Amino acid sequence: MKNLYTYTMNQKAIILCLLLISVQLLNAQDDKIKFGAYARAFQQMNTLDTPGDSNANHTANGNVLMDLGININPDKKTEIQAIVRFSNNFNGFYTAGAAATLRQLYVKGTVAKFFNYQVGDLYMKLTPYTFFNNSSEGSVNEALIFSDLRRDYTNYENLSNRGNAWWQQGAATNFAFAFNESLIDTIRVDGFFLRNRASYATFPSAFHAGGKITITQSARLKIAANYINLFDVAANLKTDTVLLYNPVASGEINFKIINGANTQLALIAEGGYSENAHKAYKSGTTKGFFYDAGLQLNLKNQHLIITSNYSYVAPEFYSSAAQSKRVNYSNTPSAFPQYANSLKRGISIFDLVRDPGIYNQGISRSLMTYNPMYGNAQPYGKATPNRTGIQLNGQYKDSLEKIVADVDAAYLSEIAGVGSSQLRTFLVLKGGVDFNFHKFFDWKKRVILTAGYQYEATTRGGDPLEKVSLVNNLLDLGLEVEVFKKMSVLGGYKMLTSLGNEFISVRDVYNDLTINYTTTNMNVAQSVIAFGLKYRFSEKSYLTVQDHLFTYQDKATAANNYSLSQILVMFNMNF
Repeated sequence: MKNLYTYTMNQKAIILCLLLISVQLLNAQDDKIKFGAYARAFQQMNTLDTPGDSNANHTANGNVLMDLGININPDKKTEIQAIVRFSNNFNGFYTAGAAATLRQLYVKGTVAKFFNYQVGDLYMKLTPYTFFNNSSEGSVNEALIFSDLRRDYTNYENLSNRGNAWWQQGAATNFAFAFNESLIDTIRVDGFFLRNRASYATFPSAFHAGGKITITQSARLKIAANYINLFDVAANLKTDTVLLYNPVASGEINFKIINGANTQLALIAEGGYSENAHKAYKSGTTKGFFYDAGLQLNLKNQHLIITSNYSYVAPEFYSSAAQSKRVNYSNTPSAFPQYANSLKRGISIFDLVRDPGIYNQGISRSLMTYNPMYGNAQPYGKATPNRTGIQLNGQYKDSLEKIVADVDAAYLSEIAGVGSSQLRTFLVLKGGVDFNFHKFFDWKKRVILTAGYQYEATTRGGDPLEKVSLVNNLLDLGLEVEVFKKMSVLGGYKMLTSLGNEFISVRDVYNDLTINYTTTNMNVAQSVIAFGLKYRFSEKSYLTVQDHLFTYQDKATAANNYSLSQILVMFNMNF
């Protein structure tokens, strides 16, 4: 999100004075005003190890910031939350690069004991097919040295550190009814009206409206209905011709077939439809549908959860808030966007971890571009259109969490051929495991080994000019060894290989496939080696010093090869 307000130095002084006055009045207000803060000092030094032309091969930048949270409770039913950011660049001189900005603001409360509301900035999430911020690519059980940086720097700066929720601006409400001695236990109603942050000023105003009704019949049965609609409000009907109308509705059911103390077997399903229309779209409305049904077995004594499902997502299905990508592959990396002989550097696994600038903060009006190297089977998550097949997931975590494992497998295919009468098929195998060795031997200091691997194969037969064969491999390894109390040595290794060919489809402004496509041939290997130190002041506050070494190798075109390194220091504190 862009900063909502930027203040002059005099205005910042006024703000600081008001904050100091608020602190003095804190005790007098019977704890109606509370403070919390997040602070971070970040410094990075980057080196491009590949000789080039006039492009810089050394950069250094950083800043120190504090996000001050002010929580005001004027009464027992109302809460006002504001987060003000104070930041200063390390390369500034006498306040050059200093700023005070309003990062977040909302008001929430309760009316008539049961009617809850929130107005302003908020996080919103429904189901993976309706309103869902899919996780970014390039990780599978990531090493701590990478995941700390991704969570507390990259995701935090993009306001995407709340799981799979989208950060939006608008109003939301919810209320619930409880029934005694009835066939229904509870009914909960959620509703929202959001202002969609469009990326282009030429588009008219766009809004997201919708909600969810959840009916809990008993501990065994729960059903829900979801509805969302992304629609435009034209400023001038004569000039605004690309007016979008994208309603999506779905129904859910969760029924526990077996609901024992140690064994549970549940039927989990969701199905729905979408519409996609534009004012200037002469052929009318495009309609699509999906369904996803499966079984989940929970063996509590064995600490094992197994889920299997079959899904069908029609080629015409479009759900803007579920199919928008977290990574915008049209963006340019901030570190060394060009290298030897002014070659443009694409987004790498190195950038996916540490570059907030490549990420997308808004909901797109059409399917965004993607890079098949980082995920070709379901680039838009479970809601990826033109996919059908089976998926299997297994999760294991013993009572002491000595071993934590998560395994996924999927076999999918296209429903309709794209650019060919033949259909692509996709095989995905993915797994991650944590070994907490210190818990095996009851050691007080941490010794943790993490590992993750993902294999993805895309194939299509037919005419030799239409054949597709693409294999991607992603490996994540990590190690944490606590050598002194609260002081750990960290290590991490990440590798991605991509070999084969693919045809990438091109869509127009109406989200329709064109006859054009982009042919891509890949024989690429990427790797990152990282090591460092981490001192924990608490579980959420720490100081880390890290060194990252990245190599990109294009085995088909040696001129595209490059390597770079980064040394960073990050102090991260929540209080």
